[in-house]
Amino acid sequence: MDLKLFAVTFVAVFLAELGDKTQLATMSFAAGNRHALVLVFAASSLALVSTSAIGVLAGGALSRWLDPKTIKIGAGILFILIGLATLLLPDRKREAAFHRLTVELERYTVTEQCRTCAKFQATVRDMAEHDHPELRRPLQKLLMPPEAQHEPLGCDHCSADKIRALFERERPRTG
Repeated sequence: MDLKLFAVTFVAVFLAELGDKTQLATMSFAAGNRHALVLVFAASSLALVSTSAIGVLAGGALSRWLDPKTIKIGAGILFILIGLATLLLPDRKREAAFHRLTVELERYTVTEQCRTCAKFQATVRDMAEHDHPELRRPLQKLLMPPEAQHEPLGCDHCSADKIRALFERERPRTG
């Protein structure tokens, strides 16, 4: 076993990955899924090992037909394209998640029975504590003083439950 080749490869890949899009993507997934850090670690580790295996196999095969400089240029172009996609895609998901929440919240500004319900107001206050700038306006429009609220009516299709479930489902996407 060539320990020098092993050490050089390890150090080069380790240093290249520090602060690289792979590590940043992993950090992003971990931040948005704090309840599942072990799962994020396992998935990102498996992905890194798999892409390394593909890289070794592809590099070995391509070097039979292509000049290593051509392979490096192609890899650089692919790196730039993936970087651009990484920058653009999360914003669309975040925007879509906040749009779904805002549309649902706006619907209840006109439904007085839901808006004045103490259970619904508790949900609105809980969401406001997360202080998402995109939700401040619709949440402020929904907030009612305690004296204007009524006890929960036990509705079959409780708006507070629906909003809370939607918020919990969309929150990881709003990171």
